[in-house]
Amino acid sequence: MQIKKICFLALAAVALQACSNYQARVYNEVPLVEGEEVVPFEEFCYFETEPNGAAFKVMGKVQVGGGTYGSAAGLLPKLEAKAKARGGNAVANYRGSQRFGFWPWRFIRPVVSGDAVQILNAHGKSCQELGGTTLPQ
Repeated sequence: MQIKKICFLALAAVALQACSNYQARVYNEVPLVEGEEVVPFEEFCYFETEPNGAAFKVMGKVQVGGGTYGSAAGLLPKLEAKAKARGGNAVANYRGSQRFGFWPWRFIRPVVSGDAVQILNAHGKSCQELGGTTLPQ
């Protein structure tokens, strides 16, 4: 009987740890117009939704978690590096939060996530003009 309780609690803990604030999003990728060239986007940008008025391509999900207590803002350089490794120059559907973990030393930990996107041509617009920010608050 004790083994069943322990197995149930362990399974419940694993299931709860898998809970996430990340919500998969279906994007309407904006392709380049015929004859339009790829213009590299110079600054790294974070978007709560998706870039407005720019051709972009989704490269994949990115997520970074901290080991213990702390701010989600401290994880942004790692998130940026992961997005760049996937070929992106921005993060769409950006979310930063504190999550509960199973182990006491990971009771609450910061996690940032989103989708790495590659802005193909911003038409000379800045990050703010596209609806994003360079450093989320």
